[in-house]
Amino acid sequence: MYCANCGGTIRPGQNFCNRCGQTTTPTPPSPTLSATAPVAGPAATAPYIGIPQRSRVASHVQILGIIWIVVSFLRLIPAVVVLFIGHGGIPFLTIPMRGFLMPIMGALGAYLALTAVVGLLVGWGLIDHRPWARMLAIVVGCLKLIDFPFGTALGIYTLWVLAAQGAEAEYQRVCRLSYL
Repeated sequence: MYCANCGGTIRPGQNFCNRCGQTTTPTPPSPTLSATAPVAGPAATAPYIGIPQRSRVASHVQILGIIWIVVSFLRLIPAVVVLFIGHGGIPFLTIPMRGFLMPIMGALGAYLALTAVVGLLVGWGLIDHRPWARMLAIVVGCLKLIDFPFGTALGIYTLWVLAAQGAEAEYQRVCRLSYL
């Protein structure tokens, strides 16, 4: 008798194949094969047919876009406050102090507002699977690395998702699929 899985020889009463370990149902010997003839290797298994798995980039791009939007929206709050202070929003400051503090606060508020708007643009582009959003996210993610601690974490996550080997091809495929 022979194993139905690998073709190995099975003795009468044996429950498992010595060759592959498969539970056996003995099959009668093939008339074309002799008992001493070598048997072909194990039968090829059918490919896995099931739910296709999403790529790493496809599964993380949506999350990354949402995080960029949330972080950028939260950055808009201090930007508005600092811009308000920079435009004379504190009346009790003396004239020399206003002359010194207002330009600094105005510049800081403008910087915070600009980075928040760029972050919102990156988040929207990633969620909408825009082709330009990957490169913009990588550049802004690199700049975000110095914004410790949350910006550093966001920058590392952005680079892990979008700058890994093969990520460009995966992102382009995700972009093409979203516009079909």
